[in-house]
Amino acid sequence: MNAHDGWLIFVLPPAELGVHPTLEDTPKSGWHELFLMCNDIEQAVAQLREKGVEFTEDIQDQGFGLVTRFKIPGAGELQLYQPKHASPLDEFSG
Repeated sequence: MNAHDGWLIFVLPPAELGVHPTLEDTPKSGWHELFLMCNDIEQAVAQLREKGVEFTEDIQDQGFGLVTRFKIPGAGELQLYQPKHASPLDEFSG
């Protein structure tokens, strides 16, 4: 929804925030990533494409799950994934 003056506010479905530990000998450490989660990434991508969502990457197997990225108009990109590990999404899927 557009709350006012272009501020977009979204109701979030199940999501996961990964906070990576800081490691001394790793150039990229101590960062975070926000992922929207789904049970069936192929189906979710198809439904979102029907609604005009633009994906910037094909679905890739990252080991921990199947991942893709899509554009958020005026706000960069967000990741969508189907986890392969135990996750908070398990509580919502039955």
